[in-house]
Amino acid sequence: MSYLFISRRNVHARYYKTLLKHLDLNGQFYQMGKPDWRSLTFLHKSFNVNLKQVVQQQLERKQAYGTKVWQNTFVINIYKTILLVSERFRFAKYLALLTKIKPEYLVVWNGKKLPNVTVVMAAKTLGIKVFYFENGLLPKTVSLDPKGVNFASSLSRDPAFYRNFDPENRYVFSAPDLVPRASIKKRNRFDAIELPKRFVFVPFQVPHDTQIVCYSSWIKSMESLYDHVISAVKALGDPELKVVFKEHPTWHKHYVTLYEKDPIAVFANGNATPELMSKSQVVITINSTVGMESLLLGKPVITLGDACYNIDGLVQHANNQHELRECLNKVSQGWQMSSRLCNKFFAYLKYVYCVPRTTKDDPEHIQAVSQRLLGEDLFSLDRGELNSVPPQPRATPASQNDLV
Repeated sequence: MSYLFISRRNVHARYYKTLLKHLDLNGQFYQMGKPDWRSLTFLHKSFNVNLKQVVQQQLERKQAYGTKVWQNTFVINIYKTILLVSERFRFAKYLALLTKIKPEYLVVWNGKKLPNVTVVMAAKTLGIKVFYFENGLLPKTVSLDPKGVNFASSLSRDPAFYRNFDPENRYVFSAPDLVPRASIKKRNRFDAIELPKRFVFVPFQVPHDTQIVCYSSWIKSMESLYDHVISAVKALGDPELKVVFKEHPTWHKHYVTLYEKDPIAVFANGNATPELMSKSQVVITINSTVGMESLLLGKPVITLGDACYNIDGLVQHANNQHELRECLNKVSQGWQMSSRLCNKFFAYLKYVYCVPRTTKDDPEHIQAVSQRLLGEDLFSLDRGELNSVPPQPRATPASQNDLV
């Protein structure tokens, strides 16, 4: 089997080059660059694919920054036209490249952002299979999935899948320590505040991330998230219940217009996220990893977007404002997740799905990546085989700064 790793000149490119030095497989790396005019002979084929969604999602990512220019109709139309032409040329370029190299597998990071999304479309047109890398769902891991990442991943959302996993309980999961992620330099510094006695915790997410653009159908901004949650909490009629928000530490924008907007809401930008999760009554998130880590603390979680952990019995999920109110009512009446289902889910992530990574050239990581790509690990087995294979020892990962 042959593998083609593709990336722009960035941290992923360096990571792929390191991997390929150690992986014992037929693989090569291609670094994205300028257009190849020899690929113009493939340009006519780019009109056979629909790139409108790609263009629209990229526009939404631009608009998420909140700059007024991206609300101008003239600018929007010019941008969409130029981007559509650009992506047709990109599609033709990688159709030509992949036709020439003929890899059996394409390896990319995420696959939902430009330019990789167009490269993936070219690969699928030629029937080339794709492996998708992404940051891991557990500390010190990465995801490497032949289907996709985040909500598009191979993870089942059938609770029976996890309840039937490892019937003899041979795989033991121990929750890692949760460490807050450091804020970027552009963010202001905030002091920790005294938290309300009872509160709902709502972490903000990065609005231009694919988690929002691609996997959040009814919440498209943090302002919208704020308004919907405040409305739902007020509908409970519980005057002592407050809402604590926290801005994402890697997003440059400060939502100052929301700080004093409603008396039941406070912003705890200076408090550590593990503290906010552990002291809350319930965590409401669109689809962030904070939701998963809240589960590790035994907290009820309500998701508002498409999340890979939207599993009945593990979280409550709301597709609209009415359902959000219903979910909050259930939690207020004592709904709790299934601890057994939770343990099974995280055991599956640790021992089967996630690829361990301490450093990019760590021998365990190299071996795990190789086995995933070659279809030789536990993830690649069917259910019957998986439950019959003895557990493979795996070191418990150390803490990682992956919480907001």
